[in-house]
Order: sequence, then C-alpha cells, then structure tokens
Amino acid sequence: MKIGAIVLLLLILAPIRADEKRSGPPINTTAPTFSLPDLEGHRVALEKFRGQTVVLNFWAFWCDTWREEMPHLRELVKHQKELGFQLLCVSVDGARLQEFKDDTGGKVPFPVLLDFRGATSRKYAIEHVPTVVIIDPQGRVRWVRSGYPGNAAVLREIEKIK
Repeated sequence: MKIGAIVLLLLILAPIRADEKRSGPPINTTAPTFSLPDLEGHRVALEKFRGQTVVLNFWAFWCDTWREEMPHLRELVKHQKELGFQLLCVSVDGARLQEFKDDTGGKVPFPVLLDFRGATSRKYAIEHVPTVVIIDPQGRVRWVRSGYPGNAAVLREIEKIK
C-alpha cells in the first residue's frame, strides 16, 4: 500500500519536474569563454584561469541575495590558494551597481564581473540567480546549482576535482 502511494506521488510530481527550467550549462560540456569588465573596468577573461578550477557565481544586484551570500563568499575565498581555485562573481545585469559599490565600498576579495548585456549569462543558460557553476582546470563544466548551496557543498565539489 505504501509503495503504491509513493509511485502515485512520483507520477503526479514527474510532470512538474519535467517542466522546470534548469539554470546553467550542461555538465561535462566545455565552459563558454567570456571576457567581461570588472568593477574598475578591467577586462577579465575566463581563459586567464585555465589550469585552475573556477567557481562562477552568477547573481544580480537587483536581487538582494548577493547581500546574504557575501559573508559566505568572503569565507570561501580564504580557501582559494590551498585548493587552487578562483572565485568569480558575475552580475547578470549591472542594475543597482552604484548601490553595490556603496554597500561594499567597491572592495570585495574576488573579482565581480559585469555582464551588462547578458550575453555571457545567455551562453551559460542562466535562468535563475544565484546559480553556481564549477569549471575544472581543463575548462569543462563539472557542477551546477541554482541558489547558493553553501560553502561546504562548493568546497566538497572542488575537492572532487583535485
């Protein structure tokens, strides 16, 4: 009887899951290349980090989740050197940029890149923010999650790549 109820529940939920849009590129595909300006206007290219694991955190300044993520990301970057990864945050819009600069003093311990026209976000199939994409040293997408999954989950995935 319990098994029948579980099967029925799965059949009811399956169409909902099938209709959900997945945010981010497919796993085990080559990460799309990009070159975006940082907060100071300097261009940063993904190719610069070839040979390292890269954690891309797509967010939007209009979505206040970046404020909630900031303390976690500040902690996460403390592990960059020992684990050999680079954190890059990509703003999918650039809206409320001045508010971001005012709140942070324009100083954060990782590059914040500006995707004003959304071309990079479209290449990465970003449907929801935040979305985290981990790219291995060979440039392949290894892990994607919508919503910030927490530092423990990100660090666990980075360790798997090492």
